[in-house]
Amino acid sequence: MKHVFSIVALVLTLLFMVIFFTGKVHSEYLPGVAPRVGLQPGELDAMVPRISSQSGASIVTARRVIYLLACSGMPTSSTMEEQALQAAQITQRQSVSAREAATYVLEGKLGDRAHSSLKDC
Repeated sequence: MKHVFSIVALVLTLLFMVIFFTGKVHSEYLPGVAPRVGLQPGELDAMVPRISSQSGASIVTARRVIYLLACSGMPTSSTMEEQALQAAQITQRQSVSAREAATYVLEGKLGDRAHSSLKDC
């Protein structure tokens, strides 16, 4: 009986791992979206800790905001950091997701329905 429970536990663990790794949402990394805003990948990477420290957002939130803005292709290289800072501050002040904050910065609309500029991101 002890062996049956061990085998069942092993099967459940393997099943969980397969579902976890196949169910992950595919997203590009910062180097893949940097050219869309006319920046080098290293410039976007360097922007992450600056945005995080200035806005009070976590590194993960700052990276997500930067990724979403760059993926949209709407900011320019000169406005990217300013818009990313604004979006990160919105996530902190209003407790909204990075996607909602990026949409607000790009389109002036807050909410899940207004994601036309981020539909491919």
